[in-house]
Amino acid sequence: MQQHLLNNILVIDEIPAIALGLQEIFRSVHPSVIVEHVENAFTALSAPRFEKKTFDLIILGSDPKDPTPNLYPALAELKGRFGNSRVMIYTTLYDYALIERMEMLDIDACVHKFESIEEVRKVYLHLSAGERCISDLLYTLFFEYQLNKLTTPHQKED
Repeated sequence: MQQHLLNNILVIDEIPAIALGLQEIFRSVHPSVIVEHVENAFTALSAPRFEKKTFDLIILGSDPKDPTPNLYPALAELKGRFGNSRVMIYTTLYDYALIERMEMLDIDACVHKFESIEEVRKVYLHLSAGERCISDLLYTLFFEYQLNKLTTPHQKED
């Protein structure tokens, strides 16, 4: 299993404490991790301090008031601007459509914000190994959704 150091990390989330907490988790794996924080994708794309910067990992915190619709265009712009960054969605929401399209959207990980520190660390290690990953809680919800799709008869509309 080849390790890809994910040292330069950009956290995009409205809550600055999220970036501090993630930094501590990631530094427990690699002490050289540097985490930068901005509140939204627009700031990340327009801030002069990021003009010539690249990031190994971009973590997008989703906003419960405005989840997925603005995520797709922001992802494309962030990937175009910051190069070949890995992408992790860090969310309080369960969005089965997002999980189904992770590969197509070039999302490397989805993590629920209520996951344990150990689970977030595990996802970081998977990303460092070059693997896609879904946190345990989101995986369980997605598995139940898929199972329900298979076992629930489809109703015809009149």
